[in-house]
Amino acid sequence: MVEILQRKIQDVPILEVVNDELRYQATPLVVFYHGWRSEKELVLTQARKLAQKNIRVILPDAMNHGQRQQPVSTLPSFTFWNSIQGNLAEFQLITDFYRHRQLILNDQIGVGGYSMGGMTTGALLTQHPEIKAATIIMGTPNLNAYAQLVRTVAAEHHLYLPTDMANLTSWIDHYDLNLQPEKIAHRPLLFWHGTDDERIPYAQSRDFFDHVHPEAYADQVAFITGYQAKHLVKIPLMNKIANFFDYYLTD
Repeated sequence: MVEILQRKIQDVPILEVVNDELRYQATPLVVFYHGWRSEKELVLTQARKLAQKNIRVILPDAMNHGQRQQPVSTLPSFTFWNSIQGNLAEFQLITDFYRHRQLILNDQIGVGGYSMGGMTTGALLTQHPEIKAATIIMGTPNLNAYAQLVRTVAAEHHLYLPTDMANLTSWIDHYDLNLQPEKIAHRPLLFWHGTDDERIPYAQSRDFFDHVHPEAYADQVAFITGYQAKHLVKIPLMNKIANFFDYYLTD
């Protein structure tokens, strides 16, 4: 039976989803991130499927989401980038919590996420070589392209953005996988993106994949296209994600 535990690691509310027989045993660990204006509870179906593979799954609430809900800034994307930055700052806090309790089997750590959570995943790959496998689901690894798109749309709709918005979010450069794709470093990385995604352009993920696919460091990168699919994850895809982490993180 899969057990769902509520925890708070410092100020980060999480759900820990694990096979109840393995609760006190070391298992592979997957940190899985929700999307924009979502919350950890809405990723529970995915987490259960992973836990059924004998993986411990951690679902954090991003800053400004779920139990940490805060008003969204009227500046387009300002709260969005703040939420991703919070995920990046808190990742090691989460993994250290389980590592210090000797609950990560053979240091097998995976990361994944939907939408904003997929963008978090790509960013984490640039800084954390301890991540063994990752999934970017309907998110873009090209953070700067997405940031530019937001600025362009804001200008078209005559929405206020400070002229130095790029500088205010310049930390993105250090976490943009598109600027340092060699950081993939032969790690298994699965993309999924729908061709009709109305929120994050399919082309941003696909172009990245097409660019890196011939490179040796990307020998374990795979891309699944959701033909005519929009910004939505369905059960068959959840099963593929669970099977991916099962294959690369468990014996």
